[in-house]
Amino acid sequence: MLALVCTLVFASAATFAVGAIFMTMQGRKEQVAALLAEYRSLERDREFLVHVTSHEAEAPRAFAAPQLRRTPRRAFKRAEALRAAHSLRAAA
Repeated sequence: MLALVCTLVFASAATFAVGAIFMTMQGRKEQVAALLAEYRSLERDREFLVHVTSHEAEAPRAFAAPQLRRTPRRAFKRAEALRAAHSLRAAA
């Protein structure tokens, strides 16, 4: 008998919770619709910006503009790595 009462209490609590969720969603329907409209508007704005920026013509380089050069980096050899590890071990 106790199990039956507990089951009925649990079922009524679950029904109350579902009802409360339904009533809350009914009250917030306008806010949810406004959020969805704002999301769609932002998505259209992003698509427009991608469309506008993807068709941009490249500006020609001025004749006097300097060419950027990267400084060559020295290759880090395995022997140097072993020496660095050995000196760290010796310092410890």
